[in-house]
Amino acid sequence: MMLLNKDVERILRLGYGFHEFAFIDENGFIRLKNIDNHCIFLDPKTCKCKIYEFRPIGCRLYPIIYVEGVGVVIDTECPAHNTIEPRELNIKAKLLIQVIRKLKEEAKNRKHH
Repeated sequence: MMLLNKDVERILRLGYGFHEFAFIDENGFIRLKNIDNHCIFLDPKTCKCKIYEFRPIGCRLYPIIYVEGVGVVIDTECPAHNTIEPRELNIKAKLLIQVIRKLKEEAKNRKHH
């Protein structure tokens, strides 16, 4: 999952080091690390997020996701995918498009510095 600078700042304030939870990919995007095919912050014993209150915007919008070449969709692999109402989808889809623009802008700035 890609992270906004604000997501990173929020997680850093919790005491985590950047390289503990994130990395910068070849395109300049900051991405959340995964271990054993799950998010670094997922506690596999409880299946709960260790930083839920401070989770990234992408997690807050989930299961609304953006698929390249398709657009905004509901991730049907999420057990709660069928609970998304059309109004919620519409609101979160608009927000997701704004987040994607911001992610691209931040990555572009990162590559140019």
